[in-house]
Amino acid sequence: MKKAMKILAEKMMARTHKAVKIYQLELRKKQDMTPARWNMLYGKYLPDMDEAI
Repeated sequence: MKKAMKILAEKMMARTHKAVKIYQLELRKKQDMTPARWNMLYGKYLPDMDEAI
């Protein structure tokens, strides 16, 4: 059970890390974004961020 939870956590961290990298690249491309567009970008790439934290 402990090993399964560790594997699940590692997979979630890897997925979240990849999503954050993509999100940060998109943010760098679009520096002059409105808050609404920023929230849309956040929702597109990081929908499970609260779950990961």
